[in-house]
Amino acid sequence: MDGVRKRSKKRQFDERSVPKSETNGKRMQSITDMFHRQRQKIRDPYGQAMNSTICATHEELCEMERNKVHLRPAEEMALDGQSNAQVHDTIDSGDLRRSKTENQSSNEQKCRDAVSEVKGLGKSTVQAGVDQADSEQSSRSGVDPQVSSDSVQVPYYLENFNLIMSVVLDCAVDRHLFNMQDISIVETFQNLSDSAKKLYIRLFVRKHAWLSVSKLEYPAIAADLMPVAEELAASGLVLTDTELTDLKEVLCLLPGPAVCGLAKELRLGAGSLSKSTATEALLRHSQKPSIRSMFQGTKDGTAHLLLRKCKALLGRCVKVSHVSKEVFGRIVMVFSITNTQMDDNPQADNINQLYQLLMAKTGEVLYHPYTVKRDSQLFRNRKDVIRYGSALQCEDDLATAMEKKNFERGFELYSHVKMRLTELVEDENYMSHIRGLPDHLVRFTAGAMYTRVLSQAIEVLEKLKRHGEASTQLESLLQQRDFCLHHRGRWFDRLALHLDYYLKDPQKCLDVILRGLSDSYVRTGHRLSLYQRAQRVFTVYRYISEPREFASLPKRQC
Repeated sequence: MDGVRKRSKKRQFDERSVPKSETNGKRMQSITDMFHRQRQKIRDPYGQAMNSTICATHEELCEMERNKVHLRPAEEMALDGQSNAQVHDTIDSGDLRRSKTENQSSNEQKCRDAVSEVKGLGKSTVQAGVDQADSEQSSRSGVDPQVSSDSVQVPYYLENFNLIMSVVLDCAVDRHLFNMQDISIVETFQNLSDSAKKLYIRLFVRKHAWLSVSKLEYPAIAADLMPVAEELAASGLVLTDTELTDLKEVLCLLPGPAVCGLAKELRLGAGSLSKSTATEALLRHSQKPSIRSMFQGTKDGTAHLLLRKCKALLGRCVKVSHVSKEVFGRIVMVFSITNTQMDDNPQADNINQLYQLLMAKTGEVLYHPYTVKRDSQLFRNRKDVIRYGSALQCEDDLATAMEKKNFERGFELYSHVKMRLTELVEDENYMSHIRGLPDHLVRFTAGAMYTRVLSQAIEVLEKLKRHGEASTQLESLLQQRDFCLHHRGRWFDRLALHLDYYLKDPQKCLDVILRGLSDSYVRTGHRLSLYQRAQRVFTVYRYISEPREFASLPKRQC
């Protein structure tokens, strides 16, 4: 009896320690805040219909909570007005706790059910509104609402590629740089299906080489790319494997196990073979005449039969046609002449421009407001654009040859570029146009690009131990004052090095240093280098009298 009374007193103390009105008010406030947060998360595209429904459900839940507060169980009310002894006489304490717990659990379950109902109502209402908006938009645009949104959405690279073409070809200043054949290629591209356009752009931004269709994976374009590739081949924008006639190129495209297996099948090697060894063996074997060609006089020799077998192993291949790639490459080049790199460069301009436009549209890259002002015409005609593109390609080829340490190929490019620059300098109309351009535009001409290539080719001549020819070329570069004037300091410094260290001509070296110090285009760093070179010459060749111009030069302490 005492234990029950003590527990009842403790229960009464615990419940009376917090006023019931405060507890019920906090519960009501938490439910109200929850509903306000739920309404803020929901976005109704069609006005107040959904909000009114949620408000009605909210009022019903609040009324349920009020009924829960005012219609308290009789046992709990007895605890408020009666003594613990009377409560013990009427109701057992264990039954009281069970009854109270069951009532509380049932009320809390009702609250949770009501909240779940409101959440479900909000989600279903929002989904219904979104579905209705999508169907109305689809009906207005004439698109089936059951079609996936991915099939309707235009990818960024196609949208930006169309933007580049429209900006260049719709401009009256730049449209004359393309003839009717170029325009017809652009129109052929525009008449393709969306899938064919996407695939062509994907191939266009890749390296210009043969690609196996089976290895191309663009699920966003189509699961099976073969019909799309056939559409591009029919339009003439890409080449198919029927144009692939070089056996060495086909062997390079084949995987290593296939090449080695073909060599073993023909018994061209013993033991394990590498791909390069197997390729050389197959190329030697292709030079032999076949028995059929000897007796029947047909052209189906060993090379033709081997080519046909390799192409069967390779499967269908595609390659962007050279003509179409040049046309679209010139369009991208004219669109942004300042960021132009060639297509085989890892930072190729044709993919850089698409990515830069994407960054600008998404806000990742911000540009200050500007006004386009074109007072000077950089390219006079289509021929100037082609010349500039060829010069860019020569620069990229030279960089590739030097990276692979193929200096013989670099010397061939040097000879070719030297001849091209001589032709441009002898063209009086071209040079008069160059001299009429401002300095910041001269660098985007074919003559400036060829001059830069010759400057880079000096390293090739040095690697080949052609120091005399390198000095002659540096003198030729310094004699002209039309292109790459900001490189004159480096040319003077390099020529002084060749005359001093390789050719052992100190007097001529000093003459070059004096010319460099009196040149206004030579900057501070190169002027310091020339001073140091002159100081070395006076230290090593003590018999040379010091000219008056070097009187203020500090002496080196030996």
